[in-house]
Amino acid sequence: MNRSQLPLLGLRAFEATARHQSVSNAAAELCVTPGAVSQQIKLLEERVGVPLLRRKGRSIELTDAGQVLRPALTQAFQTIPVASGRGDALIAFST
Repeated sequence: MNRSQLPLLGLRAFEATARHQSVSNAAAELCVTPGAVSQQIKLLEERVGVPLLRRKGRSIELTDAGQVLRPALTQAFQTIPVASGRGDALIAFST
């Protein structure tokens, strides 16, 4: 799968939701509505072809695929601000 095929907003919404274990808290962090977060995650799940979250009423739990994806995304999103402080890393990141 080409990385450009994965929706960045969906990746951010999933990572925040998985980290907080809450759609509402993820929405507050991302300054969007909980409905927007849910929609972005749904689009991401459609794109990857597997569910990433199990919704149980107001709570969520990660599926096996979600448990694999979450740490990689968290690490990647934590690396971006560090890398953007370095010109050489920023050039490598953009290519």
